[in-house]
Amino acid sequence: MEAELIISLNDHKDVCLLQLTGDLTKTSGEKLLKYYDWENGLPNDKNILVVDFTKVNYINSAGIAYLFRMSKLLHEKQVSIRTFGLEYHYEKMFQIVGLTKFLKNYPSEWAAIEDW
Repeated sequence: MEAELIISLNDHKDVCLLQLTGDLTKTSGEKLLKYYDWENGLPNDKNILVVDFTKVNYINSAGIAYLFRMSKLLHEKQVSIRTFGLEYHYEKMFQIVGLTKFLKNYPSEWAAIEDW
């Protein structure tokens, strides 16, 4: 059974922190794209989005496609995307499909926020 995706977007220091909880699939990917007006950049003119994947249980190909769409929209607005909490196989999958062209994975929240 698919776990509903819970989304929150908050200011944190000089970045926006996007926290995801649940599964990222076709249905929840649509929810993610509609959650915020990504084509206009980030709130408060922030230019760094840190995405927390620590509570994401499952990502399928449709979920990856939605991440691509969101990443491309933000990339067009010169927003840097940093991630953390990715399971190793998803990190590798992101590399294989080319998603790492738009985002960089970090070992922890602190490292992603501080760009270490």
